[in-house]
Amino acid sequence: MISVVAYSLIEEAPHDLHFFWRISGYSELLLMVLIFLTTFFWNLRIGIAVGIGLSLLRLLKHSTRPRIQILGRVPGTSNQFENAEFSPGGLEFIPHCLIVKIPEPLTFANTGSLKDRLRRLEDHGTSSAHPALPRVRNREHNQNIIFDVHGVTSLDPAAAQVLLEIVTGYRDRGVRIFFCRVPSRRSEVWRLMSVSGIVDVCGGEEHFMKSVQEALDMSERIERISSGLEEYETPIEDGRDERGPLLDR
Repeated sequence: MISVVAYSLIEEAPHDLHFFWRISGYSELLLMVLIFLTTFFWNLRIGIAVGIGLSLLRLLKHSTRPRIQILGRVPGTSNQFENAEFSPGGLEFIPHCLIVKIPEPLTFANTGSLKDRLRRLEDHGTSSAHPALPRVRNREHNQNIIFDVHGVTSLDPAAAQVLLEIVTGYRDRGVRIFFCRVPSRRSEVWRLMSVSGIVDVCGGEEHFMKSVQEALDMSERIERISSGLEEYETPIEDGRDERGPLLDR
């Protein structure tokens, strides 16, 4: 039985090697070479153990690293935003606003370094910059922070606690916080954000919008109100004002 399995693996190996080489999957190739050499110079049991151990380490690294992005507006559009790290020179950055996209569920595993990565986005415009580097973004560009949480399909209590601490820290510094594309009120994500106090700390449901552009418009509106250029209009009871829905029901 072992010989049959080994023969089938060897038979498929050339195709797998060619495929990973063609798509530049060098990490997979390195893992295969390490497992092969370990099995060849020691024994099958150690080779299997090394393969499982390295695969688990890669899985942990992938699941515990938050993949947050800073967004910029595509020139010539009003509601189209893309990852600014992919094309930093081809996007428009909105003054006094930092747009952060969280494209994945938030759990206790991947929120451990969320504060540090957000701080790097504030200071450097990228989460991959070394924290010892000097600040390149002025603090005035972080007066409004907009979280696009369309990808946050689930949220656990530990992640809600970390998110509450982040939002509270921003509010203590006088930064306005907005969330957009939040799941509906029937979802567990909204329930946790509500009962944990995140909604109240942000300033209420009027800081939860349906799109990034609506959040930008609301930030400009609040700025005009605080400057005395516009009077505040209280939203009516169903969560809507003259500008339309604040939250997708």
